[in-house]
Amino acid sequence: MALSAALTIGMSVLVVAPVSAGAPERDRQLRARITALLPDDYRARLAALDARLDVSEGDPRDIAEAVIDPDDYECGTTELTTWLEASVADWTPEDFENVLVVILLNLVFYDALLFPEPAAGRYFGADGEYTGKLQRSFGNLQRFWDIDGRDIEMVPAHGGTLRDVPRMTRVLQFVLELPEAEAAEAAAALAAIVDQPKYDYGNHPIFTFNAFAFTADGQEFPGAGIPTDKIIMGDGMLDGFRAIGLSDVAPNAILGHEYGHHIQFERDLFASPLPGPEATRRTELMADAFSTYWASHKRGENLRWNRVRKTLQTFYNIGDCAFDDVGHHGTPNQRLRAADWGHDIAVRSWPPTRVLPSLTFARLFERKLPALVAPDAG
Repeated sequence: MALSAALTIGMSVLVVAPVSAGAPERDRQLRARITALLPDDYRARLAALDARLDVSEGDPRDIAEAVIDPDDYECGTTELTTWLEASVADWTPEDFENVLVVILLNLVFYDALLFPEPAAGRYFGADGEYTGKLQRSFGNLQRFWDIDGRDIEMVPAHGGTLRDVPRMTRVLQFVLELPEAEAAEAAAALAAIVDQPKYDYGNHPIFTFNAFAFTADGQEFPGAGIPTDKIIMGDGMLDGFRAIGLSDVAPNAILGHEYGHHIQFERDLFASPLPGPEATRRTELMADAFSTYWASHKRGENLRWNRVRKTLQTFYNIGDCAFDDVGHHGTPNQRLRAADWGHDIAVRSWPPTRVLPSLTFARLFERKLPALVAPDAG
C-alpha cells in the first residue's frame, strides 16, 4: 500500500523516507515542505473560495447577535461522536498535526465538488457497498418532491483520493493558483503523509466525515467551468453510521436531508430573520423533517416503524452542542424532535398517497419550530 520512496514531480524528485524510518521527523519535514510551497495567505484564499462557493459554515468570531444559552439545553456526546473519538484515541499530537494540514486544505471535497468523476464510474462507500441503494433513493427523491431535481448530481468523496497525486495536483492548482510543479510536490507530500496504516492509507473516516449540498447558481469558475448542483456524500460519514449499526437507513436519511437543502435553494427557504446559529439550526432541522417525511411516506421510502426509529437515531447522532457557532445544526434532541415531526406528518396524511407541496410543508414546519427548539434541560 505504501507509496514509492521517490516520487517524480515534473522535473524534480521528492524523496520520501519509509514510514518506519523515524516517522515523526519524516512527517515534520513533509509538513514543513508543504507549508513552504503554499502561499502565505492560503487560508484567506480558501476562505474566499468557500465564500464564493457558499459552502462555508461561517466563522463564529463574526457572530454579532445574541446566541442561545447552552445551560438551557440538554446536550451530550452521541454514539457517533464517541465512535469517531475512539478512532483517533491512540494518535499522538504529531498525528493530529498531520491531519490538521489535510483537513484545512479540504482537497477531497474540492475535488468532488469541482472535478467529479464521470457518473458511470461513481460508487458510494469505500467499497461501493451503498451505491445501489443510494442511487435508487436519489431517483425516488427526484420523483417525490415538487422541484426539478434533474440538474442535481450525487457525487462521492473518497479519502483514497488523497493518494491520487495528479488529482490533488489539479485541485491545488485551482484553489490556490500554484504552479504545476509546486502543486505536484505539495500533493505528493500530502499523499506520503496519509499513506500510513494509522490513517488507513487516506481512508480514515476523519478525512471524509461530511455530507453537503451545493448549488452554483450558474456561476462560472475559470478552470472548472460552471459546477453542477450536487450532493456530496463522504465515505467517513457512511463508515461511522455502519459502525454504530445504522447503515441500513442512515445513508438514505442523510441523502434525504441534503436533498432537503436543494428544496430550500429552489424555494428560497434560507432567508430568515433569526440570528447566526439559530438561522442555521432552522434550515438544518427543516432539512431533517423533509428527509423523514419522504422516508416515512407511502410514495417515498415507506419505512416501517423499526426502520423509522433507526432513522430518527440517525439524526439524533448528528446533533451538536456548538451553541455559539454560526454553523450550529441543532442539539441531538432537537434533531430527533424535528425528524420525528416529519415522520408524524407523513403517517397522518390523508389520503396516504398525497404528497404535500414543499412550500406547504415548510410553512407547517415554521409553525412547529418554536416547539422543536424549546429548552429541554431539567
